[in-house]
Amino acid sequence: MKIIDSHVHVYPEFLQKEFDRLAQSEPWFALLASSKVQKWGTAEELVAAMDETGVESSLVTTFAFRDQGLCREMNDYVLDAARRFPGRILPLAVVSPARPGALEEAERAFDAGALGLGELFPDGQSFTLSDTLRLRGLCALCEERGKFVMFHTAEQAGHQYAGKGKYGAREAADFCRKFPMTKVIFAHFGGGLWAFEAMPEMRLLLQNARYDTAAWPWLYGPEILDAIFAAGAGGKIFFGSDWPILGLPRYEKLAAQTKLTDGDKEKLFGGNVREFLGIR
Repeated sequence: MKIIDSHVHVYPEFLQKEFDRLAQSEPWFALLASSKVQKWGTAEELVAAMDETGVESSLVTTFAFRDQGLCREMNDYVLDAARRFPGRILPLAVVSPARPGALEEAERAFDAGALGLGELFPDGQSFTLSDTLRLRGLCALCEERGKFVMFHTAEQAGHQYAGKGKYGAREAADFCRKFPMTKVIFAHFGGGLWAFEAMPEMRLLLQNARYDTAAWPWLYGPEILDAIFAAGAGGKIFFGSDWPILGLPRYEKLAAQTKLTDGDKEKLFGGNVREFLGIR
């Protein structure tokens, strides 16, 4: 089985070294990077981890800052890593939708090989998933160029944790209502949006939506994957680890406790995202 990890973060070394300075103007970065679960990982460390665990390719992003200039630096790092590790690192780009220059930076990154945008943070970057003014141009560009966007979402019930944010299933569904032609991945199970795939009207509304499993070991038991496949969304869920804070073995252990068939697991760990990306 060829495994693709659809949710991975890497960080240039200067982020850790200059954390105190950056944290003063980037509160979301300060919150997430100072949490007890934070880990740092470079592109080289990622590829070494992929070799060790048997991951073929990873959709790779870094951190989505509010500052557009920092987003550009992050994109340069990820795009360079993709050139150095072709086929292993599949690059995503970050932009700050509420700041000037977002569309231009997205165009530059796409021209350089980025497959999509993400993981964008509505809370941390001061925009909403229903913000047509700020998102219309980016979504139109993604549609025109055959790209997608990934948003951070989270379940709005349950315990609080650093970086959870206030955007969940309701807000994600509203995005699909306003941007039905934009291919979108909602991280962290879409904050529970997948469950509404069992409603015929919502299944129509959510045709452009996909979901990833990032942070699964900390959020849900193994039975959630059985429920997703039972709800008819088994072809829309992507394995995403949220590396470096979590890795493939934790997910394989959970998947082994489900009722999924070998074919279902192949979809989960690579088949679905290959189809989404058009990778044979």
